[in-house]
Amino acid sequence: MNTFDGGSIMVSSRPKRVKEGPLSKSKQARHAVGKVVRHVKVHPRGICSNQQTAFTPEWYECRSAIKEALRCYRRLLSDKDYRERISKDHGMGLERGKPSGIGQHMRLANLVRCLGKWVNTAKQIGCVGGIEVGDGFHWRGELCIVGLHSEFQKGIDCITSLNGSKIWATSIVDSGRYDSSTRKVSSDEFTYCGEGENPSFCGFKKLKDQKLVGGNRALRNNMIDRKPVRVIRRFDNIGNTNESGYKFVYEGLYQVKHCWKEIRMDTGKYVYKFNLVKLEDHLQYEPQWKVDNVRTRRYH
Repeated sequence: MNTFDGGSIMVSSRPKRVKEGPLSKSKQARHAVGKVVRHVKVHPRGICSNQQTAFTPEWYECRSAIKEALRCYRRLLSDKDYRERISKDHGMGLERGKPSGIGQHMRLANLVRCLGKWVNTAKQIGCVGGIEVGDGFHWRGELCIVGLHSEFQKGIDCITSLNGSKIWATSIVDSGRYDSSTRKVSSDEFTYCGEGENPSFCGFKKLKDQKLVGGNRALRNNMIDRKPVRVIRRFDNIGNTNESGYKFVYEGLYQVKHCWKEIRMDTGKYVYKFNLVKLEDHLQYEPQWKVDNVRTRRYH
């Protein structure tokens, strides 16, 4: 697995350049990275179906920038003196109380932004520069820093058209916040529960039916317009986890195949469900998914 979750943030296997020579198509398919091989199904590092190179020099530069940004973020988390110095330099007050929780991670992620180290700063549908399927991350804030998912807490991240008439989902994080409402059918297919009216976070508030607004509406539009969505999953108690015992792994681009609503048995309220199926390898790094005339700025 290619990952950013190791201590040194090194990649276990890197794309290799194609050696020139009279290779057969099958050999090219086994060795090619960043070079198109037609009619041969290979790992997504090998091809894009429309013959555009996926792993350009810019892609490698972006990956290097991601590594540097994550080093900075993790140093801010672990080194109090460095954290206080950077905070002071950028006019942010010194921390009070215990440095933990989502508020601390949001604050430090914004410090990384102040340092000019955020990567992939424009929201977009499809793959993200410098990121491969299988990459792992320690913290939710890291997903925001590298441009995979711009929301620190919401499970569905969205993008809107310039005139505000259309909304699509760019990514979802399956973090288990909705208990067992996310059901995995196979390694490449699962059912995702829509956002809103989560009984685990509503306290004493009276629950209502979920509505087809916000992220739920966006995912439905992805289905109608055949736009893929990035999927990030949280895994507990596996190798190279953070101090809390979990990590986030980028699973790739998925297509929303079906959308329906059903009654949740433990609450008696309607929730929206979405069936997602992983795209084939050769479609994971396609540039065709990007859309024009959308609001790409990320606000945090």
